[in-house]
Amino acid sequence: MTLLSLLILPAEPDEPAQLLQDFGLSVTRRALAPDEQLDDAGPVILVAPGQDVVARWMDLPLGSAAQARSAAAFRLEDEVALGGDDLHIAVGGADASGRTLVAWTAREALQGWLDAAQAHGVKADAVIPDYLLLPEDEDGVLVVGQLGRRLALREPGRALSADPDLAALLFEDREHRYIAGKDLDIQLIAGARSPVINLLQGRFAVRSSGEQKGVKRLALLAAAAVLSPLLLLVVQIAHDQWTASALERRAAKLAVSLVPQASRYEDAAGYAVTRLAAGQSGQGFGELAASYLSMVEAVPGVTLDTLVYGEEGAIRSTIGYANYSDMDQLRLGAKRLGLELTEQSTASEGGRISSDLIVRRKP
Repeated sequence: MTLLSLLILPAEPDEPAQLLQDFGLSVTRRALAPDEQLDDAGPVILVAPGQDVVARWMDLPLGSAAQARSAAAFRLEDEVALGGDDLHIAVGGADASGRTLVAWTAREALQGWLDAAQAHGVKADAVIPDYLLLPEDEDGVLVVGQLGRRLALREPGRALSADPDLAALLFEDREHRYIAGKDLDIQLIAGARSPVINLLQGRFAVRSSGEQKGVKRLALLAAAAVLSPLLLLVVQIAHDQWTASALERRAAKLAVSLVPQASRYEDAAGYAVTRLAAGQSGQGFGELAASYLSMVEAVPGVTLDTLVYGEEGAIRSTIGYANYSDMDQLRLGAKRLGLELTEQSTASEGGRISSDLIVRRKP
């Protein structure tokens, strides 16, 4: 029985794809024939050529994965040649310093890798750059592994894949640990079992029917408020007045009208909020609302029912949730963001809890 299969894609067209399989008691690797069909491959991890994926650890604001991708897109806008329609961004976990792993590649390249997997009759459960399957040495020593004609390198805060001549310049005269043969295969399997990132995000993610996008799309309020605070001194939105699809359309339309560049990005509303917040020096409603919305969205199962901005500079909001522990997570998120959260009233009905909150910046 195959426990896990790694389909290692070649960096060059004249190289064959490699199939690395974990059978529990043994690990095998072999070259694949073009269009060879894989039967009973089990879960399949697609290993992407690292030379076509860039990884960097960034300081990003607390929030959901979509918001992190939008924040990363804003940071990369002036240094990446690819436009928003061509650029694919994925985010992973945070390192010991709290920096978020960000990886980006051409959307066309990612689609090509998925098509290559389909040609072998498999659908990838995840796509991971080859160098991020290498272990990170506990002592910070550079780890090097050979994958086909390229070398993969990883150390704390940096990882990449390059041809041997270029890679040699990076670790020449430096202490490093070279992994090869069976030891490398075992490390690749281990890295795939505990991936630090999966490129299948955003448009490429496998979405469940139960996903709720309403809270995220309410981020457009923050963008609108930044531009028109006088028109939005009192804003109230009933969550059940709009369907999720209608809210999504309104959010995207307004986001593009506020920040035209947002049309190029997966999360138009999130990108608009990030862009507008970056241009504001004050601590107004837009920034407060953006922080609050990111805090709410970061707790699964919490829904935003109403959002009201009062003249005293605070947000009044009603939220729904299933467990009292959800409120504890919200309080923790508020503390991290420098927000003061006051619970005015709480009621329980039909297995659902509803709370009225006042949210303001800590003095």
